[in-house]
Amino acid sequence: MKLCLKILAIAMIAATTYSLTGCAAPATFSYSNVGITLSQTCADCVGGAVNGVNIVFDPNQPGVMEFPNSGQGGTVTFTANVTNAPSNVTWSLWPTSNLATPLPPITGSGTPVAEKSPAGATGYLIVQSGNTATYTNSGASVATTNITVSIPIYYGASLVQAQSMQYVITYTKQVVSGAGVTSLQTVNVPTTGIPQGDVLLEASVPNNPANPSSVAAAYQLFEWFNENGATPTLYLTPQTPTVPSGLTDSVLTVPRGTSYQFFGGVTGTPPCAAPSASAPCSNGLPNHGIDNTAVWEVGDAGVASSCPSTAVVGGSTAFGTITNTGLFTAPAAIPPGFVCVVLAAHSLPTTTAFAYITIN
Repeated sequence: MKLCLKILAIAMIAATTYSLTGCAAPATFSYSNVGITLSQTCADCVGGAVNGVNIVFDPNQPGVMEFPNSGQGGTVTFTANVTNAPSNVTWSLWPTSNLATPLPPITGSGTPVAEKSPAGATGYLIVQSGNTATYTNSGASVATTNITVSIPIYYGASLVQAQSMQYVITYTKQVVSGAGVTSLQTVNVPTTGIPQGDVLLEASVPNNPANPSSVAAAYQLFEWFNENGATPTLYLTPQTPTVPSGLTDSVLTVPRGTSYQFFGGVTGTPPCAAPSASAPCSNGLPNHGIDNTAVWEVGDAGVASSCPSTAVVGGSTAFGTITNTGLFTAPAAIPPGFVCVVLAAHSLPTTTAFAYITIN
């Protein structure tokens, strides 16, 4: 198996390759070391952004493309380049299971990304030809107004598929030797799982005429972020509803001394902007870094509905503790009133979701 993905961020061309060796075939195609790579152009960036000049990759996750949920930079056209086989490219978005509202193709073979409520459909894949496709955040681009584009949050079958998806991200980086000579080094990153808030694009071609299910594939992972509003998106289950405001009813009962696993996290945080290309952002991340870290807290809900202001990171022995993955352990003694579990965004601590719970 030959693995190769070329990604050069900012004024570089990104490509991915996942090559497999096939069997004998017609003379016009060797089917030996079949390869497929992706090159892309930002279709709506200033100046056309030929060859990805304005396409930005997350410096914390090389090869992962940062993708706004609206506005400029949210339309990227990909070209699949196939070697040693016909360009019979199949384009797919992952995860695909459990669409909230299945929809027919809109333009060409436009396909909404698959996920469950509350996120709604996110992004569209429009195939212009066998080896060219455009991925866009704009419903207007595919002549529809009945779908809300938002940060993808996966539940149910979509979540299972996202967590189990296996693919390879490979990128090239510059290496400077002791003699000052610059060369390119290829790095392969076998990856399992599509993170919440991300979408995976796949382009595949058959690589064995005797086995139609055998394919070579290239991948691109999109890391969505909120451009308008510039606040993270939080998800928490179970969660105290925010509409109408002021609700304090308990959403969960946990026996004292036992544990309960909350499901929650942070997505969609906008990338940071450093004062200069060589300086880090104020939060210590490199330029364009995205901080989707979740902070878990526990506090005393009290009789005055003081959640989440009384919550402290990690909780306490009096009201219960919680890990950085959301595993809550109830206190040994029953506290008065309700306990409040809070999920906060590290990048913007005032952005929270919370749950009032009862200890018995």
